[in-house]
Amino acid sequence: ESETLLPEDIKRTIRVRSIGRGFILADDLNAPQGLKQLAEYDDGEDTVGGATGALGQAGHEIYYYVPCVVRDRMVAIIGVGRTSTGAMLTSEDTDLLKAISGYVAVAIDNSLLYRSEQEKADELARLKEFSESIIESVNVGIMVVDFQGRITTWNSALEEIFGITRERALGRNIRDTLDADLIDTVRNVVGENGWAILDTRHIYKYNATREDGRPLTLNISLAPFEAARGVVTGTLVVMENVTERAQLEEQLLQREKLSSIGLLAAGVAHEVNTPLTGISSYAQMLLQQISEEDPKHKLLEKIRLQTLRASGIVNNLLNFSRTGDAQFREFDVNKVLDDTIQLLEPQLRSASFEVIRHYGEQLPSAYGSASKLQQVFMNLILNARDAMPSGGRLTIQTRLVDTSLVVDFRDTGVGIAPENIARIYDPFFTTKEVGQGTGLGLALSYGIIQEHGGRIFVESRPGEGAHFTIKLPTAFARQMQAASD
Repeated sequence: ESETLLPEDIKRTIRVRSIGRGFILADDLNAPQGLKQLAEYDDGEDTVGGATGALGQAGHEIYYYVPCVVRDRMVAIIGVGRTSTGAMLTSEDTDLLKAISGYVAVAIDNSLLYRSEQEKADELARLKEFSESIIESVNVGIMVVDFQGRITTWNSALEEIFGITRERALGRNIRDTLDADLIDTVRNVVGENGWAILDTRHIYKYNATREDGRPLTLNISLAPFEAARGVVTGTLVVMENVTERAQLEEQLLQREKLSSIGLLAAGVAHEVNTPLTGISSYAQMLLQQISEEDPKHKLLEKIRLQTLRASGIVNNLLNFSRTGDAQFREFDVNKVLDDTIQLLEPQLRSASFEVIRHYGEQLPSAYGSASKLQQVFMNLILNARDAMPSGGRLTIQTRLVDTSLVVDFRDTGVGIAPENIARIYDPFFTTKEVGQGTGLGLALSYGIIQEHGGRIFVESRPGEGAHFTIKLPTAFARQMQAASD
C-alpha cells in the first residue's frame, strides 16, 4: 500500500545501491524506537514487510535519521544504516538523502491530503444518501424551490399527492408544474421577496386539485432553505395530504350537528304539530261551511295549504330523531332507482328534461331500508331537476367498486358555488327561493346514508353541473363487518 504513495521518478531516485541494505519511511515518528515501517527497499527490489525486515536483521543498525519535512511539519523519517561493505555513508550520500527527503515529504503529504479529501468526499456522499433516504421515507411531500422559482427537489410523496413524476417536476418552474391558484396562495404567504422567504409560514386545509382533477386538502408549511454555512438558497415547501382526515372530520362534525338538531327537532316537532293539527282541522271545517264564491273561502284555502306545508316540515324534522326504526333487509338498488323514477315521472315530464340510466349488471344486493334510500334518491333527482330550469340531462349510473355499491347522479345544471359546497348538508340551508325548499332534503339524505354505513359526497363547479356520489356497502360486506364486530 505504502509503495504506491511515491511517484515513479522518486522511487527510481531512492533505489541507490550505495545505500546498501536499505532504509525505512515512517510517519508520525518521535524516536527511532517508534519507527512505523511503510516500505523497505533492498538492493533495488521493492518489498513490503514488518518491522523485522532487512534492517532488523543481526548486524544491521540505523546510523542516519533524515526527517521528511513539508510546511514546517515532519511527516516521516528516513532511517539509513551502513553501506554493503560496512562503511559509513559519505557526505554525498547524506546530501542525496536530504534531497530525497523533500520529495518524499511532498509525496507523503500529498497522499495524506488525498486520503483526507477522499474521506471527506465519502462522508459527504454518505450524508447526501442519508438525507435523500430520509426525504424519500417520510410520507409528506417535500419540495425545494430556488430564488428563480425552479424546482430543485421533489420527493416520491409529492409524486403520489399530485400525480406528477419527479422527472417532470425537477428543473421546471413551479408555475408550470402546479395549479395557478395554489401558487398564488403560496406567493401571497411568501410575500414580495420572490421565493426568498424569511421565516416559517403555514397554510392549513388548503383545497387543491390533482392533475387528474381529484380534489385535495393540504396542510402546507414554508421555511427558508439553508445550504452550506447557513446560506439561504431558496424555499423549502412541505405539503401534507390531509384529504381523508378532513373528510372524516367533516363527517364527524356533520354527524354531531345532525344528532344535536335531531334532538331539538323532535321536541320542536311535537310542540308545533299539535297546534298545526288544530289549525288545519278548523280551516277544513270552515271550508265545508262556506261556498267557494265567498271571499273568505280563498283565505281559508291558503291557511289549509300553509298548514299542510308546515306539517311537511314538521314531519321532516321528526325524521331526524327516527334513526334506526326502519327494518333493514336486502334489496336491489337498480329496482329502487327505477321505482323512484317512475314515482316522479309526472314531475319530471318535460320535453327538455332527460333521465339517462346506466345500470351495472348482476350487482350484489344492498342491505338497509329501501324506503329510506328511495327518499334519498328522490331528493337528489328533484334537486337535479330544480338545477336545470331550462331543461338538461340527468345521468344515473350504478356500479360495483370493491365491496361498495356506487350510485352516481350527474346533472348538467347550474352547479354549486364553492362557498356553498361545505354547507349543503346543513339543516335548513337552501339556495332556492323562499317557499321552494326547506333545506332539509340533503341533510336528511346525509343522515340516512350514514345510518346505512355509507358515504355521500359531491363534486361541482358553477356552470358545470353537479356530481353526487353515494357509496353503500354490499349486503355481504355488512354481514362480514357485523361478524367481525
